[in-house]
Amino acid sequence: MLTHPTAQALVEGVARWLPVDGSASGFTLRVARNALEIAARDMAMGPAADARAVARMRAIMGMEGDRDSLDAALVAAIRAGRIAPDDPALVAHLAASALDALAIDQPRYAHELATR
Repeated sequence: MLTHPTAQALVEGVARWLPVDGSASGFTLRVARNALEIAARDMAMGPAADARAVARMRAIMGMEGDRDSLDAALVAAIRAGRIAPDDPALVAHLAASALDALAIDQPRYAHELATR
């Protein structure tokens, strides 16, 4: 199960973290900007990435559900041995999910993994 801070959590964190007196250093502003850029990518790309993950997990599990319930069911199936860790559909799902997460969190690295 892949989780990450939501866009809302990132924006709220930046708002609480930045000093209100205007004394933010260049480093502080770069960190804040990076967090806000991640939040923007998450808002723009996250829903489509979630929809793709749901479709893949529905195919793997043969069941309906939302992202959280399917993630939990998939983890339980792997732990119980109902899905092998090297199942090609599972491996493809995990790779695609990792690339989607990288596209949001670290977009400069995603292209390097996609070509391997």
